[in-house]
Amino acid sequence: MSGEVRIRELGPGRYDVLDAVVEGLSPTSRYHRFHTPAPRPTPQVREALAAVDGRSHIAVAAFAADGTPVGIARLIAVADGHSELAVEVVDEWQGRGIGGRLVRDVVERGRAAGHRSVRAAVLAENVAAQALFFAVFPAAIALPAAHEIGFAAELAGHGALCAA
Repeated sequence: MSGEVRIRELGPGRYDVLDAVVEGLSPTSRYHRFHTPAPRPTPQVREALAAVDGRSHIAVAAFAADGTPVGIARLIAVADGHSELAVEVVDEWQGRGIGGRLVRDVVERGRAAGHRSVRAAVLAENVAAQALFFAVFPAAIALPAAHEIGFAAELAGHGALCAA
C-alpha cells in the first residue's frame, strides 16, 4: 500500500466509491462518521450521499495508486451560503493527512461555488475529527453540547484555511 493518493471531484451516482469507503470503515469509524452503529447508511442516506451536483452538493474522493477509493469529503449547502462538511477516510489510510487534503480540496471548490461557511457536528469522543477541523480551520468556533461538538468556520477572507 503506497502512501500516494490522487484527489478527484466526484460526480452524481458514484455508489461504487461511496460503498468502497464505507466498507473500509471499522464499526467505530462508521459510528464516528454517521453517529449510528448501523453497519451501512440507510438506502435514503446512501441516495442523498450520492446526489452530488457540483454546486450545492460537492464531493471529492481520494484514490490510492491502484484506483481504490480511500476517502471522501463533501460539502452540502443547507441555507444562505452555509454548508455541512463531512469527511471519512478508510481505517487503513487514517493518520496520513488524507482527511486534511480532502477537506481543503472540497472547501476550495465550495468557496468557488459560493459556499460561505462550513459547519460540522462531531461526536465529543472523536478527537481526531476535532483536531482535523482545527488544523484546517484555525479560527473555527466550537460549540460543545451533550454528545456532539458543533464546529463552524467562515470561508471568506484570506487565511481562512491552514495549508499545513
